[in-house]
Amino acid sequence: MDYEQHHNERRTIMNSRLKKKCPDVHAVTIEQELSRALQRSAQAEEALLVIRASNDRLKTRFGLIREATSDGLWDMEINPSNLIDANNPIWWSDRLRQLLGFQGENDFPNILGSWSSLLHPDDLAPTLASFVAHINDRSSNTPYDVTFRLRCCNGEYRCFRARGKTLRASDGSALRVAGSLSDLTDRNAILGLKRYAEDIIANLPAGLIVADEALRVLSVNHTFREIFGIQSEEEIAGNELEAILPQPWLRKQAQGILADGTALRGIDVALGEKRLRVAIAGIRLEEEDRRLLVVAEDVTEEQRLREEARAHEARYRDQASLLDKATDAIIVRGIDHRILFWNKGAERLYGWTSEEAIGEFFDTMVYDDQIAFSEITSRVLDQGEWRGEVTQLRKDGSTFIVESQRTLVRDVNNQPQSILIINTDITQRKATDEKIRHLALYDIMTGLPNRTLFMDRLKQTLANAERHVRKLAILFMDLNRFKEINDTQGHDVGDQVLINVAQRFQSTLRGEETLARLGGDEFVIIAEVANQVAAVLIAERLQQVLAEPIAANGHTFSVGVSIGIAFYPDDGVTVEDLLKRADIAMYRAKALGGGYLAYQPEMSVGMYERMQIAKNLSRAIHAGELELYYQPKINLSTRTLNGAEALLRWNDSERGWISPAQFIPIAEARGMMGALGRWVLQEACRQLKVWQQAGLEFPGRLAVNLSAQQLEEPGIADIIQKIVYAAGLTPACLELELTESGLMGNVEQAIKIMQVLKTAGFSLSIDDFGTGYSSLSYLKRLPADTLKIDISFVRDMLKDRHDYTIVTTIIGMARNLGLKAIAEGVEELAQAEALLALGCDEAQGYYFGHPEPAHVFAQKWLATSLNVDEIKNSNGANHANKKNNE
Repeated sequence: MDYEQHHNERRTIMNSRLKKKCPDVHAVTIEQELSRALQRSAQAEEALLVIRASNDRLKTRFGLIREATSDGLWDMEINPSNLIDANNPIWWSDRLRQLLGFQGENDFPNILGSWSSLLHPDDLAPTLASFVAHINDRSSNTPYDVTFRLRCCNGEYRCFRARGKTLRASDGSALRVAGSLSDLTDRNAILGLKRYAEDIIANLPAGLIVADEALRVLSVNHTFREIFGIQSEEEIAGNELEAILPQPWLRKQAQGILADGTALRGIDVALGEKRLRVAIAGIRLEEEDRRLLVVAEDVTEEQRLREEARAHEARYRDQASLLDKATDAIIVRGIDHRILFWNKGAERLYGWTSEEAIGEFFDTMVYDDQIAFSEITSRVLDQGEWRGEVTQLRKDGSTFIVESQRTLVRDVNNQPQSILIINTDITQRKATDEKIRHLALYDIMTGLPNRTLFMDRLKQTLANAERHVRKLAILFMDLNRFKEINDTQGHDVGDQVLINVAQRFQSTLRGEETLARLGGDEFVIIAEVANQVAAVLIAERLQQVLAEPIAANGHTFSVGVSIGIAFYPDDGVTVEDLLKRADIAMYRAKALGGGYLAYQPEMSVGMYERMQIAKNLSRAIHAGELELYYQPKINLSTRTLNGAEALLRWNDSERGWISPAQFIPIAEARGMMGALGRWVLQEACRQLKVWQQAGLEFPGRLAVNLSAQQLEEPGIADIIQKIVYAAGLTPACLELELTESGLMGNVEQAIKIMQVLKTAGFSLSIDDFGTGYSSLSYLKRLPADTLKIDISFVRDMLKDRHDYTIVTTIIGMARNLGLKAIAEGVEELAQAEALLALGCDEAQGYYFGHPEPAHVFAQKWLATSLNVDEIKNSNGANHANKKNNE
């Protein structure tokens, strides 16, 4: 149907309707109204067609932009109730999915969580915070332009830049947000390579000039400017190359090199007082684009030194008579081997006078080995000099060893003329070297082979066992209770015990058994055995010789031994495997109270893991891979921050996050708590000082844990004070937490240390109180300020009446002793209210705040005056990443 027919039909219909509604209206009037209505309808239809056409063009244009851009696009309507809800609908372009390696909407749904779940853990919180801040800023002054890492479909993290813009209502509230996502990974890599290449060129030890085909200077490097005393590259850029290197051959040679791409090296150039060694090469960038490279090395000083050396050589020849005054034997012999010069030192060393020696053949007079003499002479003639040790004869026929230095002397025509020989008697030094070798390979205290010699012998023994298909046993020994002797009686007594033990072990050796001391109270034996029974007999002999007490410095000590046995080839074929598995068996034997155990594969399950964790932890301490998190301590009455506790966290590069409950016991077992504790205290002091310098107020004290092993360190109180003062702090800033069980290990020593620390100004807290079975008689003597109620009682205090009674008792005890009480592990409001009602002063736990990195803790707690409830209500969006920190 055409437009005119459609118009007539509409006219007829509308006319009929008007007549029915208004039968009395004149026909002319109806016709006029009808015409006006039809005209308005036609205009509306035309406007609608225009809008539809415009909409189609916009859709086409947006589709072209979406397909043409290399960036990913996104568009999201605002969910005002939760801006970062993972289920918020969001449109992702196909290009964005392609950048991340996903195929379609099934792999990467149109929800916010598709993106946020791929954010790198370190980038999650700041990225979401920037996103929320941009949307919530009604003034539109906070842009959304952030860089972060996303995990692609293949597991690889790539670097992206996201930019966004928010559509807002008239009141500034956000309606929708859209933006783009750009992959920066490859661009960053290219920029890095460019900077790397520029750094190399800038720091070449030789000067570099780059010129174009017209031999105009394009650029020079830093070394070139230093050689020629030029301040900036702009001074010579664009100049003719010949103006810098005025050499008559330069243009012709350079043009030839540019034409055929060859190189010219070793050109000596004199520029005033400077001497240069120049190399020229041509490179082709494109078919018709060539560059000339000129490398100039400043050899002015080298030439000067050579000239001086020649002058010195002539002067030394003229002063040859002075050689006679040297204490070493100085001899000059001709190319025909006849002696030309024989100084007084040679007379003393060999016994022949100068008159007896000059004119004689040097080789037959002092050499018993003519082959050695010929080889040395050939090297001197070929290389110009020789240095080494050689055995020679004295006049009385005795032999001795000299350190000989021989130099070929040439005449003015550069022809071999003679050989200068300087010989030093090293008899005494050889004896000293032998003594040093013995010290290097043997334990000074016991005289046994040390670790170095033992490892060498074990390698040789393993090679021999492999050749002859023999069985070997490695017995790894560690003394029981030796640490107690060292700690209580001192190292002098401990050393006497070790010497006695070594002698007893030596008395048990038979045949090819080798005993060595690896260090401390660790010994090891290599033994060729026919079977495991033979190895067990050796272990029993070792135990038997220690059955009788050992006397040292007027005391007697019962010393046992734990022995781990590993066999070649059953338990390993390398030195490292055998020692490691014997060590594992020894630790298992020690854990069982002593005796001996042969290695079994199941022993490595866990033991190897703990050894690897200990190894990685040792590396982490020195490599700065550890981190401190900070948990707030809350005043229960005011519900405000009153300090924090520094808690150690470790994200191992191999194993990821490792719980302190796993690595702290390993550190204690390996004696690493001293180093670990010092690192924690230093880092806590450093961070506290950073906050102070940033103008952040830290209410209360920062609590740092002090381990039982640290209390055993000599001078630990002085060490702690030095660390604090070195950080620019005072003890008044810190609270030291000592576990109740750690204090009870040596309570008298602990009291002395705590008194020193208390006097210095530290606040002292007894941690995990109620778990260490401490005596009340000791408790009243401990100079503590706070009792910290263990989490095991707080957790179930509202469910278990026994725990409630214990908590009540501890709080009452603290109050009666004039101490503060703090509860740890508070996870519910009801617990906090119950503790406040019982008179508890402070609390910490997940209800108030999780342990968090320093920057998160500072942002949340040190930059606000809100109380706990206000902080909890204003940080609902920050809980998503807390599990990573626990």
